[in-house]
Amino acid sequence: MSLYRHILAAVALDPSGRAVLARAQALAQHFGAHLSVLHVVEYIPIESGELLMSAPVDLTQQLEEQSRHQLEALCAEFSIPAADLHTASGPVTPQIQQLAESLQIDLIVLGHHPRHGLAAWFSHTEENVVTRAHCDVLALHV
Repeated sequence: MSLYRHILAAVALDPSGRAVLARAQALAQHFGAHLSVLHVVEYIPIESGELLMSAPVDLTQQLEEQSRHQLEALCAEFSIPAADLHTASGPVTPQIQQLAESLQIDLIVLGHHPRHGLAAWFSHTEENVVTRAHCDVLALHV
C-alpha cells in the first residue's frame, strides 16, 4: 500500500506555482498517487469612499474564470487532465482545507516564501495550512 494515494498541489499562477506543480507531479508518480491541483482566487477588497467592501460577485467570478484558464494552460504543460483541476475563491487556507477533506487528500504540496523583517510577524497561508490540515503537508521553499 502506498504512503500517499491522493496528492493536492495548491498552486499560485506564477513561477513558484510551476515549481510546486513539478514537485507534486514527481511525488505523485513516485508514490503512484492521484494528483489534484487547486488555485484559490483571494477576495479583493475594494475601497469605496469610507466603506471597505469585498469585490462584486461578477468581478470575483470573472477572476476565477481567468484563473481557471491559466491553470488549465499550466497543467496542460504537465499533462494533467482538466478533470483534476480545481479553482475556488475566498480565503486561501479554508479553501485548501475544505478541498483536501472532500477529496480525502493524503498530502498537500504548496509553496513557502521566506519572510524577513516585519513580514515575518504576520500569519501566512502555508503556516496556516500546516497547522490546520488533517494530512501531511509539504511546504516547498520557492
